[in-house]
Amino acid sequence: MSQTKVEAPFVENNVLFRNKFINGDMNIAQRATSVTGVTQDGGHLVVDRFRINGGATTAGRFTLSQHADGPSVSGLTKCLKFDCTTADTSIAAGELMQLHYRFEGQHLQDLYKGTAGAKKITLSFYVKGNATAKYTASFYDNDNSRLIGQTFDVTTSWTRVVLTYNADTTGTLDNDNNNSMALYISLHGGSNYTSGTFSENTWEAYSSTRFIGDSTTSFFDSTDREFFITGVQLEVGDQASDFEQVPFDVQLARCKRYYEKIQYEGQVATMAATSTSAAYARIECEVEKRADPTVTLPTAGNSTNEISVLTAAGSYPGTIGSHAVGNPTPLGFRLQATSYGNLEAGGGLMLYVNGTVNIEFDAEL
Repeated sequence: MSQTKVEAPFVENNVLFRNKFINGDMNIAQRATSVTGVTQDGGHLVVDRFRINGGATTAGRFTLSQHADGPSVSGLTKCLKFDCTTADTSIAAGELMQLHYRFEGQHLQDLYKGTAGAKKITLSFYVKGNATAKYTASFYDNDNSRLIGQTFDVTTSWTRVVLTYNADTTGTLDNDNNNSMALYISLHGGSNYTSGTFSENTWEAYSSTRFIGDSTTSFFDSTDREFFITGVQLEVGDQASDFEQVPFDVQLARCKRYYEKIQYEGQVATMAATSTSAAYARIECEVEKRADPTVTLPTAGNSTNEISVLTAAGSYPGTIGSHAVGNPTPLGFRLQATSYGNLEAGGGLMLYVNGTVNIEFDAEL
């Protein structure tokens, strides 16, 4: 394990998209910029691509936010902030809380994992806290159930952590768009995750008891506890280069491949009526998704911020029906409206909102 201060020099590297993380600068936050009352397993909540993973329910709670702070290097001006609001000092065996990121196998083929030519990988990120702390950063090979981890220290100043992980000649990664490997930064855990013999920087068959390193800190030990992170980068090789800045529009499009929230005001889509009670519309994504998405529709109705079919005369029908998602593909889906009244079969209609609504497309790993 190596850990260096912000001002230390790093290797220059002009290879584009060398960083395996998307949104490592925490700039994109489509879902929300702050969420309160977060538990140990909140899923995707704030900044894109990073999620909260956990085990058994903990009494601890925290606020998760996209925060305007950074180490003043490499253009890093935003971070992900954890702020403990409810402590949990009585830790049950199955408790676990982690910052989690999943990688597609097709993005990791240049690691040559599972071959004689397997490469080392270097993880780097900037962190700080309200007090000193020690946490664990682990990679889990989901295709072969293998694990490697290292501990790192946090101080009250922005520090760049640089961790080089040994190559693994066991277990190749699938060359597809599914979850092949994941990063877990463990901030809290019970004995189910700490009781084994932790081996720094050693690939081994997965055991939950070796997930968290020795003498680590529980994030939930005090309501004063804070944790900040940004500039997360993973590179092939044993050197950390300067954090790679990707243009905002490019980064946003890369995030939208996994999750997209489109806001509509007024007309949402044109529709075709298949009967006096049913109609359909085709709604497209802005960016092609990683896989067929799960689509979240707004509430059906004619109140403010609800969507409804309008009749050919431009009025709400006597009976407002229901909406369902049909035939989702990486490019969009068919919105199916049923159980309406007084539609004109074969006529052109409109899906309309009085106010604004969001349609969400989720194709996360």
